[in-house]
Amino acid sequence: MLFIDGSWLYHVRPYLLNLDGKPDFEIDYKALPMLVKDHLQGQMNAEVDLVRTNYFGTIAVNKPGHDNQRERQFYEMLNKRCFYNTEIYEFDFRNRESGRKENCLETGLTSVALFHAFQTGVFEVACLLAGDIDYQPLLKHLRLLGKRTMLLGVRGSNGFYPTHPRLLEEANLFDFPPLFLDDHLKKLQYQRVEQIRTCDNCGKEEATTFTSEWFYCRNCRDEHRQMRTRQNLET
Repeated sequence: MLFIDGSWLYHVRPYLLNLDGKPDFEIDYKALPMLVKDHLQGQMNAEVDLVRTNYFGTIAVNKPGHDNQRERQFYEMLNKRCFYNTEIYEFDFRNRESGRKENCLETGLTSVALFHAFQTGVFEVACLLAGDIDYQPLLKHLRLLGKRTMLLGVRGSNGFYPTHPRLLEEANLFDFPPLFLDDHLKKLQYQRVEQIRTCDNCGKEEATTFTSEWFYCRNCRDEHRQMRTRQNLET
């Protein structure tokens, strides 16, 4: 079972894009679980079944001038097209300004992983895509419950090392060698294919690489964005 800290992945994504050197590089979220499966099969020399991909993310609320529609569309894509099990938590910027830290995402990932670990026969290997040392207690308790663990991280370079060194140095946290995303960019690159689609709002046809179940042309998207901006200014 794969557990993804979407906030951590979001913050390391610009590094992966710059590392590839292609301005149009995008992560193929369907390919990510398959990369994990292939890696484990190579390590175990046996067929591996991927039980479920769990993605934990946040969505901004009460952020002045911010429209979170794109975030909602992204999470919908993960759920409907990539078959991820998504848990999304609101990140309230009013709390951020008051100095309070919200840890709903880390708590949610930990609680879900332990919940499934306590269920007999649900999974044998927990694969964690994250880089924070805060997950150290989770990893130790998963192993105490008889589960094997594996880390998906990012090597980093030039002073940027998003995977905490202690996650890599402690021998009692993982049962398999880590899988570094920056070593497999070609497998993770999303290949867009242009096609003609009809706008769900105005009926206009337009060439696009957008692959969601719904589609709105450029003009309708611009009009909607301007309307949302006016609404945010009024409130």
